[in-house]
Amino acid sequence: MGQEVYREHLRMVGELYDLRQRWLCGWEATLDDLAEVEARIDGQLRAFGCGGDGALGVALMEAVPEDSWSFYALVALACRLHRFAIVRVALSEVEVYCEASTDERAAASLRQAVADALVHHLASDAAELVAEALRDAGPHVASVLATCVGARGWIRAADELREAAGRACADRAAVLRALGQLPGTVPGAVLAEVRCGDPVVAQAAAVAALRCGEASVLDRLARRKRAPWAALPVAMGGGPATGAWLMEAARGEEPAQALLGLGVFGDPRGLEVLVEQLRTGAHAEAAALGLFMITGARLKTEDDAEHEAIVERACDRAWTALDGSGISIDPVVWERWLAEHGERLRPGQRYRLGRLAGPHTDLEVLSMGLPLWLRRCLADEFVIRYGVQWSYEPDLPVVQQREIIEQVRSRLDDPRMRFVDGEWYLHGRLAPVGESVEWKDAGRRVKA
Repeated sequence: MGQEVYREHLRMVGELYDLRQRWLCGWEATLDDLAEVEARIDGQLRAFGCGGDGALGVALMEAVPEDSWSFYALVALACRLHRFAIVRVALSEVEVYCEASTDERAAASLRQAVADALVHHLASDAAELVAEALRDAGPHVASVLATCVGARGWIRAADELREAAGRACADRAAVLRALGQLPGTVPGAVLAEVRCGDPVVAQAAAVAALRCGEASVLDRLARRKRAPWAALPVAMGGGPATGAWLMEAARGEEPAQALLGLGVFGDPRGLEVLVEQLRTGAHAEAAALGLFMITGARLKTEDDAEHEAIVERACDRAWTALDGSGISIDPVVWERWLAEHGERLRPGQRYRLGRLAGPHTDLEVLSMGLPLWLRRCLADEFVIRYGVQWSYEPDLPVVQQREIIEQVRSRLDDPRMRFVDGEWYLHGRLAPVGESVEWKDAGRRVKA
């Protein structure tokens, strides 16, 4: 094959990767759509890899940090050819570029692309190589390698990951998340970061600690009603009385995450405050997401003119963007739907998309074509609720996602693992009821 053919393979891998990222982060693509794109990426990489060192040389020459997709293709090819020395070269370029860049969004995109390539294509016996690279990694590369270690569940690199958590890092949230993906004792560094002033880091630390079974974090979060970021971790692990706390937060000055938290929490007694916030308009999209999470209803009509001006944001931060979701933000439409169907939702039970929530229902929802940020939130909640330590990540190749989900589903069929649908669990046991808090006292009266 000539160099032009290699360049074409490089370009096609990059374009398909960009397409996959757009579909992964949006509402409209199904997992079957993503699987088809991933199969095409695999075909291009297999053909590209037939060129051996010649293809790798072209990839090295053509890849530029400004085009993150080109680094995905380069690192993926190097992984396929088992050339970790070339991966180290690419990682060095990532560190240099990100350190000098004034465009944090471009730097984050590059780190994500390289991390994806490692997670998707690095050989399963490469844990030692990654651990060695992590020992002396710079602040930008450390988060890339940490993401790989966490997603692959490489306990072999746990010591290096814990050590990296104590160093300066460009994306500390990624390192904390990786620590939460490895089973074992929660490192002190994770618990300390729950008090961090950066809300993204603090939330990542709280979720990581809850994933690892550190239930005491819930008590800390319950005392932080003025911290908007605390609502989602509380919703992921809180017991029945938590709904009152979430409702109070949902009527606060920054209610968006609490509104989504009410949806994740799943008690229909939160529906009224969600509709109430739809009427205010300022946080209508977050309220609509909460309603959708409980009811499963979308209600969008063809002539809706909603969501006309949504600011372009990074994939994992655009969680209030509903373009393509079909979820209505019209309070009149939702009030009509709830008047007709709301009685079948029983207060005091946990719902997910209109069905009583339980491990089987929650697995089915993870198999739906929901945006990456939402499935990541629900995947974390699954671990926190049911105590299932798994290697599932919602941005893994779809074939791997489905294999992991099926393995867990078969384990849940074991009669010794009995979960009652509609109940709140914390690491496989019924969540503590907590104090007897009346929902009607949460800010103002709410009808059950």
